[in-house]
Amino acid sequence: MTLVVVTGMPGAGSSTVIKEALSLIEDRSRGKRERERYSVRNYGDVMYEAALEEGIVRNRDELRRLSVEKQREIQLHACDKIAEWRRSTDHIIIDTHCTIKTPAGYLPGLPEYVLRKLKPDMFVLIEAKPEEILERRRKDKTRERDVEDKSGIEEHQFMNRAVSMTYACLTGAAVKIIKNHNNGLREAAEEFANLL
Repeated sequence: MTLVVVTGMPGAGSSTVIKEALSLIEDRSRGKRERERYSVRNYGDVMYEAALEEGIVRNRDELRRLSVEKQREIQLHACDKIAEWRRSTDHIIIDTHCTIKTPAGYLPGLPEYVLRKLKPDMFVLIEAKPEEILERRRKDKTRERDVEDKSGIEEHQFMNRAVSMTYACLTGAAVKIIKNHNNGLREAAEEFANLL
């Protein structure tokens, strides 16, 4: 049973790369048998479900505006759920953010107490050029994105790299950086699928 954590800042395309990679795996195996060995869980969705149960958010984007203390509490609840799923799945892929930019500063997406419980085997960081991320965010009308300029995106990606290496130091897991450029989804997905 392996647990792979896939991260990327909003607009980098990590969720899209995961979906495309699993489609490639399905195509290669000529059916769904191989695809069914992988379970994808979005950490933010699990946190959102917990926050909805408590009645403290109306949409997922409100999570990052909660107090740091409340975010930590919900994060731990989500961690417990994912740890349960890990026990019953061959390969679990966690789709999450390496860091979360909040009004109080950057929060680790996977603090030490979460890493200790999840015990990930690998971290994959999906990146794109700041201009590509800005363009993708502008086109995405389904989310309430915070406004961020090119230098803010560069800073955020730098923080993601630094924090992902810290995660690796704490867990002994490798970190792989995959570039997801415009018109390069297939290549990014193939690179990820080959890791699995």
